[in-house]
Amino acid sequence: MVKNSISIRLLSIVLSIYLLLTAVVTCVHLYIDFINTKKESQAVLKASESTFGNILASDLWNLDYTQLDITAQSIINLPHIAGIVLQDDKKFILSRGDIPDTAIDTDPQTFYQFPLMMKSGGMENKIGTVKLYADEGYIYDSMQSGIFLLIINALIKTAAIFVLVTIVFRKLLTAPLGKLAFQASKINADDMKSSHINIAQNPNDELGMLQSALNDMMHKTASSFEQLDSLNKNLEKIVDERTLELQQSVDQLHTQQAQLKNEIEVRHQSEAALKTSLDELKKTQNQLIESEKMASLGGLVAGVAHEINTPVGTSLTGVSHFKSTIENLHKKYEQGELEEDDFLKFIKDSTALTNTIEGSLERAANLVRSFKLVAVDQSAEEVREFDIVQYLKDTMTSLNSQLKQSNIAFRIETERAVFLIKNFPGSWAQIFTNLIQNTLIHAYEPQVHGEVVIKFAQDGQDLVVVFSDDGKGMTETAKKKVFDPFYTTNRGNGGSGLGMNIIFNIVTQKMQGVISVDSTPNCGTTFTIKVPINVQPACIGESNGTV
Repeated sequence: MVKNSISIRLLSIVLSIYLLLTAVVTCVHLYIDFINTKKESQAVLKASESTFGNILASDLWNLDYTQLDITAQSIINLPHIAGIVLQDDKKFILSRGDIPDTAIDTDPQTFYQFPLMMKSGGMENKIGTVKLYADEGYIYDSMQSGIFLLIINALIKTAAIFVLVTIVFRKLLTAPLGKLAFQASKINADDMKSSHINIAQNPNDELGMLQSALNDMMHKTASSFEQLDSLNKNLEKIVDERTLELQQSVDQLHTQQAQLKNEIEVRHQSEAALKTSLDELKKTQNQLIESEKMASLGGLVAGVAHEINTPVGTSLTGVSHFKSTIENLHKKYEQGELEEDDFLKFIKDSTALTNTIEGSLERAANLVRSFKLVAVDQSAEEVREFDIVQYLKDTMTSLNSQLKQSNIAFRIETERAVFLIKNFPGSWAQIFTNLIQNTLIHAYEPQVHGEVVIKFAQDGQDLVVVFSDDGKGMTETAKKKVFDPFYTTNRGNGGSGLGMNIIFNIVTQKMQGVISVDSTPNCGTTFTIKVPINVQPACIGESNGTV
């Protein structure tokens, strides 16, 4: 016997549903019979009004209580009546039979109440009330036979349905499925084409469709097995060919891997050589930058030396003349030829000579002071508070020899007379020197007159320096490359191409600022520098780095 048979489960489901429906229908039928029986009992109670109403009214009117009791006893002997209660408008008169609890009086199907009327003087008067109670035991007793018949009927129907459904299920489902299982177990897996399943009586029902699908599946499976056998015969040949191809691919991959390894080694060597070259290039660049600084400082030394030569020469000439005058005066004094006019002339000439010598020496001292201030700041690279406008003037004093040889006028514009900032004074000397020399060399043709305007302004917490000339300007290509290292348009005259790159590095790296250029051919060039007025600690900590 098959465990968990589908037919048994279907039969169980069908019978369970039938039993449930039968139980529901039986209960509904019993309930309807119960309601009809109660209605029948109520009809009997109502009919008693016409039968006994006048008799009870007459006995009550005549106050014949003995007859009332006899009549009441006759009423409760009826099959459907269990009790009677009689009362007038003022008092309770009698009660016979089974009187239920007053709480049950709320069910109108269990009792019937009617008034007792008596004609007097041509009018009907109510003299009392009668309440009849239905006998519920009689109701249930009368329904017992009906209930028994209904149950017997339901059981007979259920048994008949069970037998019929079992037979139908066995014929239409259980037997064909068992036959299907038997035939399926006898299928020869090696010869599926000759195998065939035949279980369905009707090829168009579900079993017929299942039979057709299984036969088609067996035929397709047999065809697939034949194709698989054919493929298996060629599989060894295909595997050998693929193995040979795979071995060739592996050999080729090993060759490519060896080549790639050699290329990687060559690339590593190239990268190492490139790194060495880059380090040497950085070292050379730093040396060139230092050379540029020293060349700039050397230019300052040469210019200052040239400037000092004039006042020192004037002072030496004045001292020589003063010495000669003293010797002549001393000679006349020894010879006794010194006169008052000679002495007064000596005093006058001495005063003039001392004034000349003092002015020349003071000028030389100022030159030395300016040079010393700029030179020391450039070498020390320390942060301090200073007047940026005055510092520009000191730098220009150091460059006075170069400025005098040109036809360029320099004008300074500032928002305040004293413009204090906390920054790198030596770096500003480098910036001003490179900008001025760059302007003298590149902005103008020889002997051409021009004007350079240097503006100082404050923008929030930043210092803005605008350096403008009205020279020949720059092309678009030159403007894009002006800050690139080693870019110059005057290499034939000794230009290194590092001046503007040094300015760019100082402004952007050391001072954490920005610099921009605006130039149009024949319309001049403007450099705008924007840096913090007070250098932040992070900037000060980087002040010793290479610019």
